[in-house]
Amino acid sequence: MIHREELLRIRSVMTDSIKDFKNELKTLPEGELLCVNNRGRHIYYERFPKKGNRKKEKRVGITKDIDKVFALVRKEYLTKAIAIIEKDIRIIDMAIKHYANYDESSVMARFLSKHPELNEGVNYRKQSDEEWADAYTRQEGFHEESRKHIASDGVKMRSKNEVYIGSRLAHYKIPYRYEAPIPHPDVNRIPDFTIKRPRDGKIIYWEHLGMIESDAYMQGNDRKFIEYNEIGIVPWDNLIITYDMSGGNIDAKIIDAMINGWLL
Repeated sequence: MIHREELLRIRSVMTDSIKDFKNELKTLPEGELLCVNNRGRHIYYERFPKKGNRKKEKRVGITKDIDKVFALVRKEYLTKAIAIIEKDIRIIDMAIKHYANYDESSVMARFLSKHPELNEGVNYRKQSDEEWADAYTRQEGFHEESRKHIASDGVKMRSKNEVYIGSRLAHYKIPYRYEAPIPHPDVNRIPDFTIKRPRDGKIIYWEHLGMIESDAYMQGNDRKFIEYNEIGIVPWDNLIITYDMSGGNIDAKIIDAMINGWLL
């Protein structure tokens, strides 16, 4: 199931973060930061706790060495972050260990082996891909006047190149939503296409960038992709990005390659 894959992906990201943080720690000062408030004046020390041949705690004043102060602040963060990530990994490991698939075939395998005549009942009243594609609310007033091109399945779109993409998705019977808001409380973005991949039900987003010669347009999309990255929408996993060619043209072979490589 895709949820287990997502847990494994998150664990991998966390493991890489710990490795990077620990490597960075090796470049930072040995001691710990100690902050003292002396009558309103902040005094900073590098503290060396008892360790090995060091029988007593040692303190070295570093108030005037602001670079070392900041380095120890960074060390404080990395140390705490590593502890949090390690705890989160233990929780994810437990979730992965106890995770059970809940798709129809896994849950009902034993039952259907005894009652194969009832197989169709497993999907009784299950939402079809066509119903999923229609079951969303498009943001009202979002430049409705510019949606003047029509794809082969009747969906109104803003550009001829988006129409081509939508029409190719319809040709391959790939369910999609056009300009459906991302269901995330911290991100108010509307990707061009939200796609339900037929082979596993995974949600894939597709952004097609048109005005590539406009710096403002491209900078706006850079900000969008930063927000996407923060919530796990990334090109190497669940985000397709294509571009107009010079002059506003589109390469049909690239679009079909994306569909065949990512979605079929």
